[in-house]
Amino acid sequence: MSSTSGNLSDAFRRVVSVPASQIDLLSASLLIAAGEYPDMDYIAERGRVALLAERVREKLPRRHGLYDAIHATNEVLFNDLGLRGDKKRYYDPRNSYIPDVLDRGLGNPITLSVLYMEVGRRAGYRFHGIGLPGHFIIRAGEGSEALYVDPYDAGGLLSRRECINLVQKAVGRPGRKSVPMSIEEAAPFMRPTGKRGILRRTLSNLKQIYLDKDDYHRALQVAEGIRTVEPGSWHNLADLARIQTELGRFNAAAETLSTYLKRAPTGHDLESAKAALSELRNRVVSERSSGPEADAAGAGGSVGESPRNQ
Repeated sequence: MSSTSGNLSDAFRRVVSVPASQIDLLSASLLIAAGEYPDMDYIAERGRVALLAERVREKLPRRHGLYDAIHATNEVLFNDLGLRGDKKRYYDPRNSYIPDVLDRGLGNPITLSVLYMEVGRRAGYRFHGIGLPGHFIIRAGEGSEALYVDPYDAGGLLSRRECINLVQKAVGRPGRKSVPMSIEEAAPFMRPTGKRGILRRTLSNLKQIYLDKDDYHRALQVAEGIRTVEPGSWHNLADLARIQTELGRFNAAAETLSTYLKRAPTGHDLESAKAALSELRNRVVSERSSGPEADAAGAGGSVGESPRNQ
């Protein structure tokens, strides 16, 4: 695989520019990886997942139910293939790219869950992603018959109470720490996460990893990917404007910040954003008046201009 950073492609935009129910989650996830690995063999990677599903089907007994499907999927992914959660380098960006996960055998909760869901779906079972605060798991089945699976923990089963405890630990309960959270209180956190939400969460993880590394080139392409998936995400627009500013793309940053101000919720502290927008617009005017080279930089320039690229 090439290690040269690319851009999220038009193919990614086409895949996600459909109603959420029609999004091909595996395709979109692989195209996120293609942004980092432009030489990736997309067809071959889809084939790897299809072969895993075939191996799951081969392990299923003639009469099988939900437990059988979970057991067979766990056998293939965690015993045969040896996938596991990367607990030593949790924030390694490779844990977010499906081809790397399959190559290295290491992943983060959401990427392992996407693989679990997509292999399961091709084997004939529908698993739902559950985006708990700070963690991501799988729900198999519905209602009182639902089972919860943790792909980050080699497919270990979780009880509903264990899931609720994870929620309580993550969100806290000021003044009521010793009181267990009820099923009703935890319910909003345990609803299935839609495909757009899964993609946004995957990309948001990557964006934060690259921001922490001051790798603004990669952070830019990931933030643009989030804008493609969820154009109305004002949190992402704020990050995108910051990234564009760091890269010297002042005109683009001004446009993004202007959109952010229109979409940020009423009552949110917007004064600093307004001041930043005014400064950016002044910077654009100043650079345009300085000559054609500065004008090109202010209008966006090339990705290679940032002195902080890593």
